[in-house]
Amino acid sequence: MIDLFSTPVKTSNYGGLDLKSIEEYCLSKEGVSLKHSNEGGYHSKFFDLKDDTVLHNLCMNILKDGQAFCDELELKRVVEIDAMWTIINDYGHHNRPHIHQNCLLSGVFYPSTFYPDDCGDLTLKHPLEDIMGYDWDHTQTKYNKYNSLEWSFKPQPGHALIFPSWTTHYVKTNLNKDFKRIAISFNMK
Repeated sequence: MIDLFSTPVKTSNYGGLDLKSIEEYCLSKEGVSLKHSNEGGYHSKFFDLKDDTVLHNLCMNILKDGQAFCDELELKRVVEIDAMWTIINDYGHHNRPHIHQNCLLSGVFYPSTFYPDDCGDLTLKHPLEDIMGYDWDHTQTKYNKYNSLEWSFKPQPGHALIFPSWTTHYVKTNLNKDFKRIAISFNMK
């Protein structure tokens, strides 16, 4: 079998970072939320990364992994994190399907030291989900990378996912009444 037209996803573990400081940094940004893909929850303004000391090591790791990902994909290397912000979803909140325009790679980092299973998976949609769904939906005997219409990732402490910015994605509803789901999203050019 030949794999054609894949949607690659790079996963990384940045567990050596000071997650508690990064989580507190995100919580300190809470205020009036921007309205983008979020249904409830909090969407911060873009972080000012120029003189930021709390996020410096995280940004260096993300940029290094983004460049390595570009090398693997045989694309021109990304040279900067163009934007970074936090999303905080309380109980009942989620993010609608969306893409990130005007960048090459996008991703998410999970700064909390713990994530319960029911706090909202990140779900990536197959680029041809609408077309595949007509004939392939419910014909799968076992879901895999070839026949799935979407793929979900549970948040993991200190982990990052990087993917092409054209990948439609969303965050499932946080069903945990006692947990704030904190994530840092980013775009690279």
